Amino acid sequence: MTEPEKIEKGSVRLFTSGTDHTLVPEDGYSRFSYPKLIKLMKFDVRRYRINGFGNMMTMRTKGPFGMRLLTMSFMPFEGNSVPYLLTDIMEVGKKRLIFVEYYDCTSERSEQPLLKRVCEKYSGVPDYEEKPTWYIGERTGYSMIKSLEADSKVSLSEIAADSIRAYKKSAFSAGKSGENLAGLMKFRERMINEGNPSSDILKKVFGEKGAADFFKKCVMPEK
Repeated sequence: MTEPEKIEKGSVRLFTSGTDHTLVPEDGYSRFSYPKLIKLMKFDVRRYRINGFGNMMTMRTKGPFGMRLLTMSFMPFEGNSVPYLLTDIMEVGKKRLIFVEYYDCTSERSEQPLLKRVCEKYSGVPDYEEKPTWYIGERTGYSMIKSLEADSKVSLSEIAADSIRAYKKSAFSAGKSGENLAGLMKFRERMINEGNPSSDILKKVFGEKGAADFFKKCVMPEK
């Protein structure tokens, strides 16, 4: 089992433990591949409805040359006063990357000390240099975009677990507001219209309308 696969199991267990949650039944978005005939990339999507929070999605991607990618989306559609969390964890060859992206769409823009503490803990891990894109400027300062060396004393699993543990505690102790959902919907439209990390491949698989539907139903659902 690869580290991204282990992280998926551990993250789902960690975030859903002690909650009233259900696994969304499989549908046409649960398993797909690209291209359809050669199947160079295979995708496995799971969604969880979590009472008191909203939706958690995991998407495992298997690609050529041993590439393994885990995307997790934490959508607080019940209006919790926490940022939207999007994570990407990738292994390919010796490269190991983890993106812990917080997008604060709340009306209050509160401090989030627990999330900041995790960011400070891993400040010594080298940052990964990204190509410029619009959503980088929308992230909070305590987001983490990290590249782990082969001899790193820190693991992808550690960073992921600490981040999700802090996010869960923050989310379930936060207040709620309908204005927060409105902010999330505005950001979702920007992610669809202005582009997001999965835009290109999703459009190739589902077409433009299908890619937008996937984002609305799986990545950032509103109910």
